[in-house]
Amino acid sequence: MNIKIITKNNLILIGILLIGLFLRTYQLRERFLYSHDQDLAGWFIKDVVIDKHLRLIGQETSTQGIFIGPFFYYLQIPFYLFSNMDPIGGTYLVTFLGLLTIVSIYFVFSQIFDKKVGLIGAFIYAVSFYTVNNDREVVPTMPVILWSVWFLYGLNLLLKNEQKKAFLVFGILVGLIWHINFALILPIILIPVTLYLSGKKLEYKNLISGLIALLITSLPLLLFEVRHGFQQTKAIFYSLTTPQSDTIFSGYEKFQRVCFLMSKNIHGLFMGTFPWFSFENVSIIFLAILIFLIVKKIIDRRLLFLAVIWILIYIFFFSSYSKIVSEYYLNGATIIWILTFSIFIWQLLKRNEIRHFGVMILSLFFIFNLNKFFSYNLNESGYIQRKDIVSEIKRNSKDRGYSCVSVSYITDPGYNLGYRYFFWLENMQVINPDSGAPVYTIVFPLKPIFVTDVNKGAIGLIYPSHKSYTKEGVEESCSGENSNLTDPLFGFTK
Repeated sequence: MNIKIITKNNLILIGILLIGLFLRTYQLRERFLYSHDQDLAGWFIKDVVIDKHLRLIGQETSTQGIFIGPFFYYLQIPFYLFSNMDPIGGTYLVTFLGLLTIVSIYFVFSQIFDKKVGLIGAFIYAVSFYTVNNDREVVPTMPVILWSVWFLYGLNLLLKNEQKKAFLVFGILVGLIWHINFALILPIILIPVTLYLSGKKLEYKNLISGLIALLITSLPLLLFEVRHGFQQTKAIFYSLTTPQSDTIFSGYEKFQRVCFLMSKNIHGLFMGTFPWFSFENVSIIFLAILIFLIVKKIIDRRLLFLAVIWILIYIFFFSSYSKIVSEYYLNGATIIWILTFSIFIWQLLKRNEIRHFGVMILSLFFIFNLNKFFSYNLNESGYIQRKDIVSEIKRNSKDRGYSCVSVSYITDPGYNLGYRYFFWLENMQVINPDSGAPVYTIVFPLKPIFVTDVNKGAIGLIYPSHKSYTKEGVEESCSGENSNLTDPLFGFTK
């Protein structure tokens, strides 16, 4: 009997994984949101693979002086090599990590509660438009939810007094915070709280394996800090003690914004294109579900307490932090909402008299999230369009016999970034527009006042005025260095 149940659960999980794989790979190139962050990743990997320069840091974050760790970038290297150094390789990595998150949710939820809760949680993560989009973003913050589910697992181990295993998990996860998202440091306070709730004293020998894991995963950070006078430590302290933006909200306004963004995340996670519910209404529904779980004593009250504190930590920290908060800062709390919903649905499904409500809710969740996925307007200025524009510049310049080109942009600040790696990939010499080399102009977005020669999606290209250039003049202008390789790249340090 048990063998049949396990086989059935495994078959369902395989089905969920296949759905998750489809949603994360359908129109893989068309939905690849390639921009400056992905361009920087390419330069990082080139620096390591081609230039043989082992790196201790990734790109600089939005907070000056603080860099993301290099782990996510190193993970991309095998996939870049597989794709012949094409950035599409990065999408293979995040697809794998997305599937790993689905399996992890199933495993962790099953360990804490029940395999059915694990299957529901895996299904939610596999299908949600919000998580599907998250798993398509080739950025270091993509694995935040994967990190969070294993942190939840560590807390559960600690509650069960499996300290050695728990601290090994925590050692790995704490060391990875710098490599993923600094906001993940917030739930770390739950470790001593959980230890207290477990009713057991800390056995210091159980810390050894965790400390070793922490040392290994933190080694790039430690080496960088020692070599650079603890630059990031100082920058973090400075960011926490000084205003980080020109717009200063009052405490209550900040609190309102954080609550709104968290409500928006919950809505995006579950609602798809489902009408009638505002962001705030969805939050009220989830608060009601939490209260229901508390009243019915469905969850271990210690775990429920930790879940509530987990959410409150994010709300109150970002309500007091001076930096303008974005939705992704709050992704560290997403796993709690998935867990809450999964347990609630399982409570409906296991009661015959109300099972149909659970089936109906899951069906609507599936339908409206699929509807949002397939009705989503594709971004026409991403990977395909940028690569095609650069390829067109290469083709036209080769036809004209230009040994080098220069590129200008008609666009808003910031949108001129995200092309340079493609120029390197095409082995092109690109120099500054004032050098006298033929100037190709990239236009985004397209506007009637700018007459373009070629359009690739939402990006246009204006050819040089070919009559203005002579072969001798072009050759002379191309005798200098390749600016594409030598000019500074925003957020990237050698």
